[in-house]
Amino acid sequence: MFYTEKRDGFARLGVLEINGLSIRTPAMLEGDILKKIDFGKAPYAVKKILPEVYEKLKPKGEIEILTGLPTMSPREIADAFSELRSVKPLFAVACADPKNVSLLIHLGADLVDNVMAVAKAYRGIYFLNDLEVKIEKLKAFPCNCKFCKSQELSKLSKDEILEITALHNTEELKREVEKCKILIEEEDLRNYVEAKAKLNPEFTALLRFADLEESPCFPRFRRSTCFFNSQESIGRFEVRYFLSRIVECYRPKTRALLLLPCTAKKPYLLSKTHRLIRSAVKVNVNEIIISSPLVLPREFELIYPAVNYDTPVTGHWSEEEINFVASWLLKLVEKGNFEKIVAHVEGGYRRVVEKALKDYDVIFTSEGDLLSSESLKRLKKEIEGFERFDLFSEMFSHASRYQFGLEAEGIVRGKYPEIELLKKDRVARFDLRYGNLDIYSDFAIELLKRGDYTVEIADFEPTTTIFSAGVEEADPKIRPNDVVVFRNSTHYGVGIARMHGREMVETKKGIAVEVRRKYRF
Repeated sequence: MFYTEKRDGFARLGVLEINGLSIRTPAMLEGDILKKIDFGKAPYAVKKILPEVYEKLKPKGEIEILTGLPTMSPREIADAFSELRSVKPLFAVACADPKNVSLLIHLGADLVDNVMAVAKAYRGIYFLNDLEVKIEKLKAFPCNCKFCKSQELSKLSKDEILEITALHNTEELKREVEKCKILIEEEDLRNYVEAKAKLNPEFTALLRFADLEESPCFPRFRRSTCFFNSQESIGRFEVRYFLSRIVECYRPKTRALLLLPCTAKKPYLLSKTHRLIRSAVKVNVNEIIISSPLVLPREFELIYPAVNYDTPVTGHWSEEEINFVASWLLKLVEKGNFEKIVAHVEGGYRRVVEKALKDYDVIFTSEGDLLSSESLKRLKKEIEGFERFDLFSEMFSHASRYQFGLEAEGIVRGKYPEIELLKKDRVARFDLRYGNLDIYSDFAIELLKRGDYTVEIADFEPTTTIFSAGVEEADPKIRPNDVVVFRNSTHYGVGIARMHGREMVETKKGIAVEVRRKYRF
């Protein structure tokens, strides 16, 4: 029996019950438990060469087995994980070491073993975090683990040194797996994996191939900061989904458009630069903020990842960055019917605007310094005097369209960014932890009428948690961390999905929804 407790993309925390043992995954297996697992009689790599033979000889147990990875190319490995990924636990056999295990877990491996760690030890390789050091180059064990501590190399035989190294390598691998558990819990594994992928060109290639897969496992909203530190960041689900979705949902209202640079502070309206601009100039037009790799209309700045991301700021923009950001800026500008476009930008930001809007008449207002009196004077002259624009109401309508595909109306109350939408009662509020809308009874009923983001449960009164065993139907659009509406014949309510919709129905155990509030019909 296996069930999922929490997802972070393909990676997940779970519990495997096997032969009377309860193992929290991801986990590294060793010893006698490996004898209890059906590994089949052919490595997975045989499937590409002799599929009929593989079908006859493949493992038939309750664990998906992925063997032969060291013989496969990055593309083949990504395809193999994609084909075997299911509600069953996935075991990546004889391939894990401290450098690659986080990537394997990110791809969906629930189980690994210490075979590679031991094999490398007996080939004279000592693991030192991400380094592999030849034992003969060591004058002393540099680690302070229980196996290396107080050991003097000069007094040990070769066999003793190799045995200690095997135990040490296993311990290093265990430690890395435990680190991945913490990262999954914090929804932060991807940031770590991107850093690790740079240790090896094949790791980088594998991550890029895996990013091509469309999967409901990946959440649209997270609690963790999204770091865009490398070229691989552009391939992240969060980036691809966010940019394509805002282009679908963006509905600018004003005749003028203001383009501004991003800031380190999020949300942008709280940043010193944007506050100084708005205090000097009455901004009453649509705005688009330029960053890398994100481009976003102001209306979406409380949506993840815009509300919680970080990216290196060097002042230098590569041509690849400029082309990528410019292509999305153009798509957003084309959504409006703007009579005037004003760009208050400098440096690389200006190059992006010039690249994207070469066929538009753009007025540049900054004179060497965004906040100089002359720059602000020019900006004020160009954008003041336009029609009334209710930014906070537009934030709610755009967020509702982005998240649920419907419109939200009401009166906005609260101090930004802690704002909420009211009619007679509260309709929705921005949840800054996840970068999405939290909703209440009236909004929930509207989703129930439409059948969107709904979970049908058996006839029981929900408490704090709804387990998958109690789920009868779920909207397949649901992703982990989505705000969902559950119902049965007597109750309905709002909660946070902990699985994707299909997984809620297919699994027999595990947390499907965490309940936030419930109501009686």
